[in-house]
Amino acid sequence: MRRFMTHNRTTPHRPDPERERWLDAIVSIQEGAQLRSVSVDSLKRHSPDKLIRVSTRRLGIRRRHALMLED
Repeated sequence: MRRFMTHNRTTPHRPDPERERWLDAIVSIQEGAQLRSVSVDSLKRHSPDKLIRVSTRRLGIRRRHALMLED
């Protein structure tokens, strides 16, 4: 006999604010490339719209975008 797990479908999913804040943090482009398992150059070429200019010389990316999660 098979046992099936039942889920409570009446409770809506509420995002954890602390987790959302962590995902929305801006990380260096080097860390973003590591999170995505690509080189910095590949990250620049394939996701130029996700890059954020942190200062005149530094680029960053949101952790959420580096991990390729939905907004």
